[in-house]
Amino acid sequence: MGVSFEIGLLPQGPVAELVELAVAAEELGFRGVWVADSQSVFRDAYAALALCAARTSKVRLATGVTNPVTRHPAVLAGSIATLDELSGGRATLGIGLGESSVRTLGLRPARLKELEEATQVIRSLLRGDTATYQGKEIRMAWPTRPVPIFFAASGPKSLQLAGRIADGVLFQVGSDPALVNYALKNIRLGAEQAGRKLSDIRLYARLACAVAADGRRAREEVRGYAAAAAGTVFTSVPKQDMPAGLWAEIKKMKEQYDYYQHASSAAAHKELVTDRILDSIAIAGTPEEALPKFKAMVTLGVEGFVLPLSTTQPKELLRTLAEKIIPHFGSGSV
Repeated sequence: MGVSFEIGLLPQGPVAELVELAVAAEELGFRGVWVADSQSVFRDAYAALALCAARTSKVRLATGVTNPVTRHPAVLAGSIATLDELSGGRATLGIGLGESSVRTLGLRPARLKELEEATQVIRSLLRGDTATYQGKEIRMAWPTRPVPIFFAASGPKSLQLAGRIADGVLFQVGSDPALVNYALKNIRLGAEQAGRKLSDIRLYARLACAVAADGRRAREEVRGYAAAAAGTVFTSVPKQDMPAGLWAEIKKMKEQYDYYQHASSAAAHKELVTDRILDSIAIAGTPEEALPKFKAMVTLGVEGFVLPLSTTQPKELLRTLAEKIIPHFGSGSV
């Protein structure tokens, strides 16, 4: 099975433009489209995914990612089941604890126990069973079917939970081999606790990425999303598991992070993303510089990449990846 290259879309602009990117990605051979869900920062993820379903026929369509704080588990089940029906069985539920979506409302992210309970409820509802949530029995009155559930995970406990119960893991810990090994170690530990094998779980890396003939421009353009990814690493990955010096540099950046400019290429805080941060968190540069980093991650066990399109010329990035990177990894698979 080939390595799967998929894209992440941040609905910062009109949804119609996002859908065109999804169509272009499918035509170029990408195997999935993940749409971020953060109501105060982006356009609505589920409306965007529905339009993507109407305009595509092959790609996986996933939330990238949603959460059980701003959306009740029954709402999540109904929304993802509707997307699955619209797309002919191509839906995936990407779910996590919540970050910009909850922090912009003054709420706290879900606890792991809450994420686990929500996942159990969603699975029950999609099977057609009655579920109990917060002491109340709930069910769905129309036919549904299970969909894959991927956990967005970066911290040790969340990675272990994903290893125990998720169908796949979308881990955002960066590209440095030490950070990738840290993630895989914890996923494996969780899998073993549940009597599972690491091979039972799809292992995807969500990764800040920009690749272009002008490597310097690529590096500058990806700093906005790299700041968001670095912030996740800072709050999730233990200091002792980070490469030397990285924690201090991310801390300085994180102190000035603006969630209302979350993952934006125009964010002021991107200027605090040092070269050390960028090289540890992202893959950015020329194709010749990027390819060995992708290969190194695959060698460690990564089976798929979700690459958010956060540059000013996303179609150019798609073409470069399709022509210069993806052919080196065989055909991907949803």
